[in-house]
Amino acid sequence: MPRSLIKNALIAWSVGLLSYVPFSDASSRFVLDKVVVVARHGVRSPTDDHHYAALTGQRWPTWNVPPGHLTGHGYTGMVQQGKFFAEQWQHLGLALPLRQGCPAPQSVNVWTAPDQRTQATGSALLDGLFPGCGIPVAHTQAPTDPLFDASKMGIAPPDTTIILQQIHAKMAAYTPLSAHYRAAVALFRQAVCAPHTTSCAFLNEPWDINIADNGQPKLAGPVAYAASMAESIRLAYSENLPLSEVAFGHVRQAKDVGQLMALHAAKYDLVSDTPEYARQGGSLLMTQILDALAGKPTRYASHLASPIVIFVGHDTNIAQLQTMLGFNWQLAEYPRNDIPPGGSLVFLRFHEANTGKQFIQLSFMTRSLDQWRALTPLSLDMPMLEADYFDKGCFRYHEKTLCPLPSFIRQARQQPKVQDSGYVLFQ
Repeated sequence: MPRSLIKNALIAWSVGLLSYVPFSDASSRFVLDKVVVVARHGVRSPTDDHHYAALTGQRWPTWNVPPGHLTGHGYTGMVQQGKFFAEQWQHLGLALPLRQGCPAPQSVNVWTAPDQRTQATGSALLDGLFPGCGIPVAHTQAPTDPLFDASKMGIAPPDTTIILQQIHAKMAAYTPLSAHYRAAVALFRQAVCAPHTTSCAFLNEPWDINIADNGQPKLAGPVAYAASMAESIRLAYSENLPLSEVAFGHVRQAKDVGQLMALHAAKYDLVSDTPEYARQGGSLLMTQILDALAGKPTRYASHLASPIVIFVGHDTNIAQLQTMLGFNWQLAEYPRNDIPPGGSLVFLRFHEANTGKQFIQLSFMTRSLDQWRALTPLSLDMPMLEADYFDKGCFRYHEKTLCPLPSFIRQARQQPKVQDSGYVLFQ
C-alpha cells in the first residue's frame, strides 16, 4: 500500500477512535469528559531470579530481555490494551480535539515511573490509543520519583508503631500463620523445589515481620522469597513460555497459576495493604488523581488538566490506592485484590447532559491470564476483566456504575497523610 494511503488510513482510524457522537439519548445522558488511569506495567522479565536456582535447586527459565524489562510480548499486550481503552472511551462519549487525526497538544498526558518497563508501557498504551501519532511519555530523569517511590525514598516515614499494630492484627486473624498457609506452602514446595532435603529451606523459616531503616515493613519466613517466585511463575505463563518452563511443568492451566499465587497474595494482604503503610506510600499520587478529577487549579495543572491523564507505575502503587479507597475485587483465577501486569485503576468522570452534575465510575481492569498468554485481541465484545467500585450513593445506569463526584472526592481526600507542598513533582 502506498505510504500516503497508509497515513490516510491511520488518520481516519484515529479520528474514529475519539471523536465520538453518542448513539442515542439514553446512552448520552451521562457523557464521559475526563479519564485518569493508574496502570501497572505490562509483562516483564523477573527482577531478582538470579538466586532462585540456589534456593530451590532448580534451573529457572531464561528470558530474552534484561531483568525487569518489558518484553516484546508485554509491549504488544499493552498496545492492545490501549486500543481497547480507546474503543471503550469512545463508546462512553469521550471526545478530543484532533489535528490531522492526532490529539491536540495538552489533551493527553502520560507520566511514568522512571523504570524501562514503565516507560515502555506508557509508549505501548499510546501506540494503541493513538497509532502513528508519536506522542511522547514523560518521566523524571532521577532514579526515583516521589509519586511512585515515596516509601522507598523514605518520604514522611510512617508511624512504625501503628504499622506493626495493624499487621499484627491481621496476623492474629490467621494465627498461627504456619497453619493457615500450610497447604499453600506445601503446594508451592511441590511445584518449585528440587526433591532433596536442602532445597527451599526458606519455606521452613518462621513467619515474622521486620521494619527496614526507611520504615518499610518486610515479612520474613516463607513469603520472603516465595512471593517474588510466584510472580515469576505468573510472568512466565503470561509470556507464553512453554508449559514445561512454567513452575517446572507443574502448571497446566491458568487455575494452577492462581493457586500458586497464594503466598504472593499473603504479602499484600498482611503488609502492603496495611492502611498506615498505604497512606504513606500513596498519598502524593492520590492527591494528584483527585486534583485531576476535581479540575482543581494547582501548580501541576499543566499535567493534570488534560482530558486523558495516565500514570504508569507498579502493583505497589495500585495496592496503596486501593487500600486508601477501600476498593476490593476478586477476578477470575486471580487471588483477591491481585494486580496482574497491565492491571489498571480507571477513573472515568461523567457529566449529566441535562444538569451538568458530575459523577465518577472507578473500575479495576485487567486481562485474564489466558488473555495475556494468547495475546487475545481486546474489544467491547471481548473485554478485559472488570470490577467496579460501589459505595453509598452510587448507582447502576446501563453498563455504568456511577458515584457522585463531590462526595467521592470529599471522602478520598481524608486519606492522604503526605501533602505535595513540600515536594517537587513532575520533573
